[in-house]
Amino acid sequence: MVRSKTAVADQLLADGIITEIQYSGAMQHFANYGGFIEESLIETGAVTEEVLLKALARQYKTRFVITEKLKVADINVKVLGMISVELAQKHTVFPILLDAGSRTLSIVAVDPLDLDMEQEICRAARLSTVRSFVSRPAAIKAAIAKFYKGDIHAFTSIDKEGIKAFQSMMDVYERNLLDEGAMVAAVASSGTSKRERILSADEIDQRDKRVMDTGRFSVVASKNLSLDIVRVLVSLLESNRKDLSGHSVLTANYTETMCTRIGVSKWEAGAITLAALLHDLGKGDPYHLTAFNVSEWDGHRTTALKRFETPLRLLESANVPLETTQAIRHMYERIDGSGFPDGLNSTEIPLGSRILAITDTFSDLTSNLRNPFRRILSPSEAIEAIKKSAKPVFDSNLVDLFAIVAAGDDIKRQLLTGAKSVLVVDSDAEQCAVLEMQLITHGFNVRTARTAEEAIKTMMDDPIDIMVSEVDLKPFDGFEMKKRLNEQERTKAIPLIYFTSRSASGDVKRGFDLGAQDYLLKPSAIEVLVTKIQLFLGRVRTSIIPGGVSGSLKEMSIPDLVQILGHGRKTGRLKLISGAHSGEIHFVDGDIHNAVFEDQRGEEAFFSMLRFVDGKFSLDPGFTATECTINGTPEMLLLEGLRRLDEGNR
Repeated sequence: MVRSKTAVADQLLADGIITEIQYSGAMQHFANYGGFIEESLIETGAVTEEVLLKALARQYKTRFVITEKLKVADINVKVLGMISVELAQKHTVFPILLDAGSRTLSIVAVDPLDLDMEQEICRAARLSTVRSFVSRPAAIKAAIAKFYKGDIHAFTSIDKEGIKAFQSMMDVYERNLLDEGAMVAAVASSGTSKRERILSADEIDQRDKRVMDTGRFSVVASKNLSLDIVRVLVSLLESNRKDLSGHSVLTANYTETMCTRIGVSKWEAGAITLAALLHDLGKGDPYHLTAFNVSEWDGHRTTALKRFETPLRLLESANVPLETTQAIRHMYERIDGSGFPDGLNSTEIPLGSRILAITDTFSDLTSNLRNPFRRILSPSEAIEAIKKSAKPVFDSNLVDLFAIVAAGDDIKRQLLTGAKSVLVVDSDAEQCAVLEMQLITHGFNVRTARTAEEAIKTMMDDPIDIMVSEVDLKPFDGFEMKKRLNEQERTKAIPLIYFTSRSASGDVKRGFDLGAQDYLLKPSAIEVLVTKIQLFLGRVRTSIIPGGVSGSLKEMSIPDLVQILGHGRKTGRLKLISGAHSGEIHFVDGDIHNAVFEDQRGEEAFFSMLRFVDGKFSLDPGFTATECTINGTPEMLLLEGLRRLDEGNR
């Protein structure tokens, strides 16, 4: 009987081993990435490998073999020869023991109840019996790659042992040896003192029995460092990359925004963003190996073929998510299937890899003077260059979405360019999207809301410079929305332009009576709307906190703000407000000259404000610091501050 691809998850839910929420998360992951539902259950954290295999062993009435045992097992060449690599890959099975006397072969399989599979193996190998144990699909695939194909790094992406690569990075930093060469040496050498342990056939059987009897496993815990700390570490590593200084952090910021816009889960977004931070680790000079460069020049392609797995090898003992390793490994695949290493095409390529290929290329074209064009391109020029290569190289749908992100649909652009923010409110998804893109092309940062309630919440949470709204909204119309905004001190002065299909004279009068700045009927030309917006923005100052740019700390953390302003070499006063507390950080050409928080000054004030999670920020670019009390670089300050926060949370 053919089993459903999600039967394992269905049974775990029915048995009460996973919750409805965990089930939904695993199913969404499975829908996005395919493969085996078992991997989705593990990677989303619904179950651990041990819990999953124990449940499956009970269900299949067999034993199970954990990843670590497959990794270190000593498999005899004669045992491997019983099953061809083609047959092993076809059924996702791997041979582990052979009883020559009884002609019985023990294997690990994804589905030990697959009788057709066992019979095919018996016929091919001329065996009497096949005895199937259950194991994790990724572990079986890794075993095939390691023992049949000689790939010593095959278990990299699922190895949960733990020598902590990022702790090695921290150790190097504390010894003041934090340069790329030293870091690579530290990470590459970690763990080399341990020899791979060999398990005998008897030991495999005995350990299987102990695990089945006790249900207990040896688990090595690995501490996950925050993305903020990884950002700082990578920023320090890249400080000597000249034109590529800050490249990986910038790529990660774009990547994170893309993940948010697509709507992937928070943990997936973190894993893919981590890949963006680590994708250049150890690749070195002279070429910058973006997907665009590799597709255009043979020299780049040849170098990339040699180095594309270097980041994974450096971190092979680190506890990084599968989505992270997949994104890095497959970032040079092409949509037309002519990329490497596996010739994947279209949506066979992991989502993280498709995003990373775009964001890495865009960051290179817009910030690296040594890019193929030998000049820094504007965002629109970079997008145009990417679009020209989209059909064979990039995912066209993701390129279109990224065009919106790159054009300034976030506060990062406001910090660097001072672009004004517009909130578009329209219940019609298509019209809302079209208007959004049209306004973006005219240089605005655009937020959208599909309901009146969502618009009010957005206005209360984040400063908006002007609203453009339809009248026909749900659950109440645009007139009622404006009435409620007028009742709030912080939103009543923000200008609103109605852009609507409602043309009755009574509607027009009511709109103006409520204080609307203008009432435009669809389909007015976008140039007319843009002119109206620019006119009112020139007359009205709307930020709730004085400053050139303002926003929410929920949307952008203090470490992100500091790095963006530092890399952008900005001058000004960053004012921070969190509840009843407030403080300031003073920048001069990207360096931090001073910090003020209550009765503290200098570094201690800076470290105290890093605790702010909720609140508001504003940047006043007209402010110039008159006092310099801080000499360290922004990266060094962040690293020390985040270290203190980490110690305080233990």
